[in-house]
Amino acid sequence: MKSITILLLLASSLYEVSAIEKTAPFLAFSPQKFTARNELDSAVISVQDLKASVLDMVDCRKAILVVDEPELHSSDLGHRGRTGLKTQIQEAKSSVQIPFVKDGVDLEALAEQLATKCSVLFVDADADRDFEVKAPSVIFKTLNSDSVEENDSIFTKMISNLESQVQDNFMVLYSSSQTKDFPKKHRLSTRQLAPSPSKPAGLFHSYTFFSQGIFMGLLIAFIIAPIAVMGIFWNLSVQQPQRFEKKQN
Repeated sequence: MKSITILLLLASSLYEVSAIEKTAPFLAFSPQKFTARNELDSAVISVQDLKASVLDMVDCRKAILVVDEPELHSSDLGHRGRTGLKTQIQEAKSSVQIPFVKDGVDLEALAEQLATKCSVLFVDADADRDFEVKAPSVIFKTLNSDSVEENDSIFTKMISNLESQVQDNFMVLYSSSQTKDFPKKHRLSTRQLAPSPSKPAGLFHSYTFFSQGIFMGLLIAFIIAPIAVMGIFWNLSVQQPQRFEKKQN
């Protein structure tokens, strides 16, 4: 019975790891404070829950920049070349960081819904590069360059444009409308027990499918925890003596 339980736990953990392969990260941040729903305080979220929470979270008085970087995965956020995005997240007074949104987000449709909800101007920055930023408004931009540095440079310029025209009265929604397809050789069969020293863990660092944290969690769950439980039960089973020993002459 115990072996069957262990196999079921291992199978469920492998399913969870493989399930996050078809996901995209979602980032929301602003120089001003905002309040997010409890549903956004999660590592994994569905598209439906995300959209409902975002529509409730945004402030229609702000300029809202919606950025779509196709085939973006949480593992990509740890790569070099995203200095501008990292700086904005670190300096933001309020932010939401969700590593895994199932199946990605249709950001252009989300931007149009935000514009309709707030009854403000919708600006397609891909079609109109010389647009004028105004608050309130919803601006949609796709970062489709193969170069991470170029995408980050475009994003940084847009943020500078926002700051010059609306100061800190803006919010950024950053995600991906298309999930990344991982090659088979990068999936479960070739996971490493520990990440490379040049790739630290975290949302803005490289993600490995079998990391040091997962290995330590399995070690604690299947080795340390049973030993600790056994020791506790042994201590609880200790009883006081029922009678005094006889005196010996």
